[in-house]
Amino acid sequence: MSFLVTARKWRPKSFSEVVGQDGVSRTLQNALKAGRIAHAFIFAGPRGIGKTTTARILAKAVNCIEGPTATPCNVCSPCIEIAEGRSLDVLEIDGASNRGVGEIRNLRDNIHFNPASCRKKIYIIDEVHMLTIEAFNALLKTLEEPPAHSMFIFATTEINRVPATILSRCQRFDFRRISAQEIAEHLRKIADAEGLKADDEALELIARRADGAMRDGQSILDQMATYSPEGITADAVREAMGIAPDELFFQVSDIIVNNRVADAFHVVNEIDERGLSPREFLNGLSEHFLNFIKAQDQGGADFIDASQEVRSKYRDQAGQFDIEDLLRILGILQEAVNEIRRHPQPRMKLELTLLRLAALEKTVQLEELLRELRGGAPVERKQPVQKPPPTQKKTAAEATPATKPPPAPVSAPKPAQTPEQSAAPTTVAEDQPPVDSIASDLKTVRSRWSEIVDRICVGKIPLACQLKMGRPQEISADALVIGFGSDLHDLQLDRLKKVAASGTLDETITEVFGKPIRLRLVRLSPADAEELAKKNSQIDPFEEELIRCLGAKRIG
Repeated sequence: MSFLVTARKWRPKSFSEVVGQDGVSRTLQNALKAGRIAHAFIFAGPRGIGKTTTARILAKAVNCIEGPTATPCNVCSPCIEIAEGRSLDVLEIDGASNRGVGEIRNLRDNIHFNPASCRKKIYIIDEVHMLTIEAFNALLKTLEEPPAHSMFIFATTEINRVPATILSRCQRFDFRRISAQEIAEHLRKIADAEGLKADDEALELIARRADGAMRDGQSILDQMATYSPEGITADAVREAMGIAPDELFFQVSDIIVNNRVADAFHVVNEIDERGLSPREFLNGLSEHFLNFIKAQDQGGADFIDASQEVRSKYRDQAGQFDIEDLLRILGILQEAVNEIRRHPQPRMKLELTLLRLAALEKTVQLEELLRELRGGAPVERKQPVQKPPPTQKKTAAEATPATKPPPAPVSAPKPAQTPEQSAAPTTVAEDQPPVDSIASDLKTVRSRWSEIVDRICVGKIPLACQLKMGRPQEISADALVIGFGSDLHDLQLDRLKKVAASGTLDETITEVFGKPIRLRLVRLSPADAEELAKKNSQIDPFEEELIRCLGAKRIG
């Protein structure tokens, strides 16, 4: 007997055997039990996940002698004929080669004839998106009101190319990609039944290589059974499939952490010796650094498609990278993956990418940079956590010892304040007395308004930003009037008024001014609003100093 590939030999014969599509199988089974079978279905999803197989099972369930039933017997004449593809009443049509209006007209003419031996005449059209617009139009009326003895089942990998008029006449089922774990478990079942020796790690590699398609995984298993008849090992799979070992990826991450630029050439030579594709290696490297991001989150390592040993290694080494550095690395790798397709020398592009990554300087947090600019001791670097993604490179300011005088004599902020809150034109020392002495001086309140807001709104950055958009207009013994221009929306102003009236700021206001003060928020006249807009558009002196120290350039 001729050899039968695993994908055909192990094709599911019932809904319970379909792997990874429990939702679709359950819905169709319930519909069969309840007798609520639609006249048209469309199955959408990637290749090799069971769309056509499910269509055949549905055809058997409808035409089984014991049916319609959710569990076809697979022994009656209709079930056997449908499974072998020789039933006269279940027609499988390739949409790619029968895509014209002529073929659809023939189908439309023949559909009115009664089935020869089955309960229903079923048309399974694979890759239905390949039909022409004229063919779809010819099918519309028949699809909307087909004969009672007929049924349509469409399958497509590109549901977006199917006209909405067709979709609206069908029950749509979306098939999902099968997880690597489900594929590996099914391959283990097949290997044991076929007497194939295969390591669990090897089957996991095959499952990951299948990329969610069970048929691809089964095809690779056939290939590996021939390549390594004495036993399928992980090394054999890597050698046959051109998969880079995990150790090589960890070697690259170690090079990046330690900025060992010269070692990048050794990695490229090893890639050449193994016969690996530069583009595939960059794709694997992208997944490698994405795994570091997953490992930084508690429990995130469980989502890494790798063995427990490799997952533990990701957990141990994830602390070497900040989230910002990982995002920068992934950005560089994705750019390289896109460019290497068109690059005349892929090896050179790979070398340049690895050199660029090896020379990459670590991200300096803005909080640390601001602390050093203010003359404080450098902030101890934290373990990687989810932080905002500003990515400033190391500068001369960072390399300067903490004892070196800062560019400008600016005192350190309160520990609870953030860089945004402390970036005011002037900063008040911690031992400065309350603002009670300036409570009656409107000019002083205006000049120190940014500092006052920072002290009032500790830990409330959005609120502080909105209050800073206003300007003190009048001050009395128990009230401070703040005016706002048109740059603050009415909804925002109403929200600020509610906050001021709620009393949530009373304690800090009393602490700052030394006595209870009410905030009154008003809308300025057009003239005053224009003056305020000019004032708000002025460059912050500290911002100018920061730009000068960084050697940066204003872009907006």
